[in-house]
Amino acid sequence: MLSKIKIKKLHSIKNKPKIMKLFNKWDISSIKNLDLSLSPYIFLDKQYGDISSHSSGNYDKRVFKKSYCPIVERLVCSMMMKNKSTGKKIKAITVVKEAFDLIFISTGLNPIQVLVLAISNSAPVEDTVTLSLKKSSKKEAADLSPYRRVCQGIYFIVCGVKRASIKNHKSVSECLHDEIINAFRCSTTSYAIRKKNEIEKVAASNR
Repeated sequence: MLSKIKIKKLHSIKNKPKIMKLFNKWDISSIKNLDLSLSPYIFLDKQYGDISSHSSGNYDKRVFKKSYCPIVERLVCSMMMKNKSTGKKIKAITVVKEAFDLIFISTGLNPIQVLVLAISNSAPVEDTVTLSLKKSSKKEAADLSPYRRVCQGIYFIVCGVKRASIKNHKSVSECLHDEIINAFRCSTTSYAIRKKNEIEKVAASNR
């Protein structure tokens, strides 16, 4: 027989709103993006892809549908690019999970918030475009779209991780932690920040 106190506790548990967390640890509802132009393309919906960052969705069928893929899953899929890591999604998820734990230990902040700010810091604002007229070609600066900026930011972070992990005693999760933290702090030790500055410098010279 259940007592009245236990019944009240059960009713209070049922009435509480259920909050889904990434890896059952990190809350998504409190994430904010300071760059308003990138916020529509950094997807953090609670509908799917919360617990395991695996929504099993097809994001290549339509143009710009990739912007509806959760941002952590986009990082996981980028970690699988090229060579030996192709298709090993469970391994990539564990790497990201371990890196998020290290980020929380070193900063005390929500690692998803740190990742969002790292992507916005490492996303270049402008790039060069080659304009060809008959036999002559000329380079000119052009502003990048927010969709392209988010893709470039994620790509530069992953490239920095893969370069740092070659012939290094550190694990891939530690390299990912270092790259995200350095990009979050806008440090020049980050490959993503250096690459962004290099692209913007070339674009500024071709204005």
